[in-house]
Parts: sequence; structure tokens; C-alpha cells
Amino acid sequence: MPRRGENIFKRSDGRWEARYIHHYENGRASYRYIYGKTYSEAKAKRAAEMAHFGDRRYFQSRKSNNFQTLSEEWLSSIKNSVKESTYTRYHRIVYRYLVSRFSGYAIDRIDVPLVNAAVNDWLRSGGLKGRALSAKTVSDILSVLKSIMKYGENNQYPCVGINSVKYPSVKKNVIKVMTDSDLKVVEKQLFSTNDNTEIGFLLALYTGIRIGELCGLKWEDVDLKNRIIHIRRTVERISDLNPQSGKKTKIVMDEPKTKSSLRDIPLTSFLSERLEKMRGNADDDSFVIGGGRSCKEPHWVYLHYKRFIKIYNIADNTFHALRHTFATKCIEAGVDSKSLSELLGHASISTTMSIYVHPSIEQKRKLLEQLFAQSI
Repeated sequence: MPRRGENIFKRSDGRWEARYIHHYENGRASYRYIYGKTYSEAKAKRAAEMAHFGDRRYFQSRKSNNFQTLSEEWLSSIKNSVKESTYTRYHRIVYRYLVSRFSGYAIDRIDVPLVNAAVNDWLRSGGLKGRALSAKTVSDILSVLKSIMKYGENNQYPCVGINSVKYPSVKKNVIKVMTDSDLKVVEKQLFSTNDNTEIGFLLALYTGIRIGELCGLKWEDVDLKNRIIHIRRTVERISDLNPQSGKKTKIVMDEPKTKSSLRDIPLTSFLSERLEKMRGNADDDSFVIGGGRSCKEPHWVYLHYKRFIKIYNIADNTFHALRHTFATKCIEAGVDSKSLSELLGHASISTTMSIYVHPSIEQKRKLLEQLFAQSI
């Protein structure tokens, strides 16, 4: 039988309700409720929950319940195991989106409903000047938050599981490639140019290398005898986290983002000849783009590319369209997925398949023409 003061009651629906104080907020008790078919069941379930909650309060006494403290500890734990560019990206997500959102909450209050509300807010107005963040950006933020909370669970912070929070649906970007007419204009100009940056565009179009990889390419990486280029480094601009530098960003040169991006790409005989003429007397330590001992940054190359396509009235595609065009032409020529994946430096064939291996409308038309030509 229930006793006075136990906070266990029989409800009008026949169930038994047991409650306990979960925490205090502004001096007022906040309760949690447990239900059972019988008095004994409700009491036993409450006792089990309070025992678990007691463990959490014990850990909370040992660990801070401050989200920013947990986030900073997580950042410190990964700093030496990820690339500097990856670390600065995580650092930016933590301080731009997560700390500003959750610093007012104790860690054990950051639960599924609270995170779902944050996701909805980010998708609606989480960007600069209240603009919506893309689903991809929100997915990246959520991924970092889940990693932080998982780290907290494994290190005795009073975290609540948020793994059931779903990532927003990310729409696949339409793969943009150069039209045949634009490609003819580009090739005509690039085949005759002596500008080493424009020849870099030709290199990207005929090898599929990324803009950062192009910027990091040195003449020591170009084996003209065997007609191979070795992709060994990439260049990018990242946030400068050193407060003493007085700068917001800096250029870093590092290995590509994955081991599969460290690769060798064969050169056509024509491209080898163009590169041999372009090299001249440059030594091995000089960069292919710019020709000096200092690398050009991707944004500089990108601006040069945008001016180039504007001058020749080419569709306003990104530099990455050169890579997409290369991949598409390889598929149309019958290059197998495994070889194409290795040429592009993808971590897996599935990445290549999901991005590129989709027949174009022209390929489908040719197949249908061949099919029905036989039956006429």
C-alpha cells in the first residue's frame, strides 16, 4: 500500500504514478514522472531511475556540467589526431554554433527535444543576418555535437544520449560539366596559351585534380620522362587560431585529406609536351602554378579562372566543373569505376559511383537508338 509522503499515486486511468525531484531551476524543484501497472512496479521503476540519476549526480560532482568546458576538452582530445584544417573547422563549428547555442544549459539538459529545436532553428535562420543554413552545414554541426556528447558519455560527464536526433535530408548537388561548345572554346585557348596558370586549368581538365592539389604541385612532382604527376600535397586557407599572429587566416600546405588522394596520375603525350615547354629552367622545388618558390593560394587561382571564362564567354561554372568534366568524359569513354576512383583520389568506389556513374540523357538516347534499330 502507498504511504504518505512517498509521492506515489493511483491515477484515474488505473496506472500508478511515482515522481521524484530531477533538478532545481531558479530555486524551484523540477520533477520527473514514472508509471507502472501496480504500486510496486511504479516504486521499483522509480528506485531504479533514481539510482541511475544518483550515478549521474555523482559523476557531475566529479566533472563539470558546463557545455563549453566539455567542448574545449573534446577539441583538445582530437587536436593531435586530425589535420590542422579539420581542427580549425571543428573549432569554428564549436564556437560559432554550439557554444553560443547551448552554453546556457547544463549538459544533462541537452537532450533530444532541445537539439531538435536547435536543428530547426539553424535550418530556418542560423546563418549570417538570419539566413537559413544549408542542410549540409547543419549536418556537419550536428555531427560535431554528437561527437562531443559521445566523448562526454565516455568520460563520465552527465550527458543525455542524443543519437536518435536525425540528420536533415541533404539534397545532392547537380553535377555541372562544361558543354561541348564551351569545351571546344576552352581547349582552343588553352592549347595555345603560354600563361602557366591557364595551363594549370588544362592540367585540371585533363587529370581531374582539385584546385588545392594544383596549387601544391611542384615540378619535382611532374615526371615528364614517364609522363606521370604525383599528387603529394594540397594548399588551402584556414582560420588562424593563434591570437598573437594578428591575422584571421593563413595558408597551410599539407598532405591531401585522405590517403587515397595521395596518387599518381598518367599524363597524355600532348599534356607532357605542353608541361615540358612550360617548365623551362624552373628547378624541382618551384611550384607549377606561379613558377616561384611560394605557392599560389586556391582563391587566387579561382579568381584567375573566373576572369578566364568571362573573357571567353563561357558558362559561369566553378573551377570544380573542370574535375566534373574530366570524370564525365572518362565515363563516356568507358573508363571503369575502379580506375576512375583512383584517378580522382576518392576514398571509395561508392563515392565515385554515387557522384558520377549516372548515364547522361545522350547516353540513354544512344542506347535506345541501338535497341530499337535492331527491331525495325
